[in-house]
Amino acid sequence: MRKAALTICAINYIPKALVLIDSYLFHHPKDKIYILIVDRKSEIQALKDLSQRKAVRVIWIEDLGIQDFLNYAFMYDVIEFNTNVKPFALRKILNQFDVVVYLDPDIKIYSPLTPVFEALQSAAIVVTPHSNTPIMDGAKPDDVDLLKFGVFNLGFIAVSKSPEAFIFLEWWSKRCLKMGFYEPHLGLAVDQKWINLAPGFFPSLKVLHDVGLNVAFWNLHERQLSKKGREWVVNNDTTLRFVHFSSFDPHLPNQIAHKQDRFPRGSRPDFVEIAEDYSKELFKNSNQELSSFSYGFDYFDNGLYVTPSLRRFYASLRDSFFLGEKNPFSSDGAVMKFARKHSLVSKNNQSSQRKTFRDMDRYNTQIKLINKMLRFTLFILGPERYFNLMRYLAHISSLLNQSGLFIDKH
Repeated sequence: MRKAALTICAINYIPKALVLIDSYLFHHPKDKIYILIVDRKSEIQALKDLSQRKAVRVIWIEDLGIQDFLNYAFMYDVIEFNTNVKPFALRKILNQFDVVVYLDPDIKIYSPLTPVFEALQSAAIVVTPHSNTPIMDGAKPDDVDLLKFGVFNLGFIAVSKSPEAFIFLEWWSKRCLKMGFYEPHLGLAVDQKWINLAPGFFPSLKVLHDVGLNVAFWNLHERQLSKKGREWVVNNDTTLRFVHFSSFDPHLPNQIAHKQDRFPRGSRPDFVEIAEDYSKELFKNSNQELSSFSYGFDYFDNGLYVTPSLRRFYASLRDSFFLGEKNPFSSDGAVMKFARKHSLVSKNNQSSQRKTFRDMDRYNTQIKLINKMLRFTLFILGPERYFNLMRYLAHISSLLNQSGLFIDKH
């Protein structure tokens, strides 16, 4: 069985990807591992060194063969674009191998992925759920969050060379490239939510419930880590295969992850032990030039920052206002003219960061003001019309549904 692994990241994430690459090849020395770099091409020496490693294959996004890839690079932010090209890359690599395993760059392998490869002998597609047991304890993430973000965690997926796998990857790729937005309020969560539908469409898909696979903050409520000799195990009897260090801060390994509040700092010493070792590896592989590298597709050709609002409005108007636009990053193109006309250009030219539930406390004053305005609106409109207004606001809270701001139908 000819096996390959794939990971995908922007340039600044390569130091993390190196931990994955080294750990994967340590346990699978005969395999090849591909790293797809979703960024502008660069001549950084560290990238040249990576390309010269015997078992590592480096692919740049512009060489992957996606038609009109610049349109997608503009339409999606860095996280969306990295995840949405995943099925296309898997499909291309699967032509050369019997099986391909995708792994996020913030994963570390702790033992051979034997259960995965055994499952692929009969399955076309292998996935793992976020968790095997339900939880609704008032902390995040819980079952409600999984309804928003997806049943399966697509930081891992594996496929075998079969007609069904190729059909699956084409189906998945088309949807990711067309509607791979991170808009949970619209039922969209990049590449991940589509796989909720996959078990109904693809009978050879297999769900692995092995607790040693894809250990992460979203399933720690059901998994305890410990050591038997030199081997890490889960729940005292299952071999630990890999840990997904999603939203992990190497400076705060006892925090577990930014995007959870179930476990206070230091409350899971079993995870902290493994996290501290992972932090040391990240610092060992740290490269200031790589880590501080700005994402190339965040900027127009003249260096002006592409704002998140502009990306969304471009996506909603791509097939009307911008039909035929080959390079939306052009500093003298139609997109730039549109951005300047409608005040969609950043004033400070600095990249913005995604906000999470943990950021809410920073905006207490603004939230109180908004709540006062809403109470006044309720008083003026009455409960029935206020209810309908909120439903409409939920609809247009996505910029994808605000194209009418720029289209005069009269």
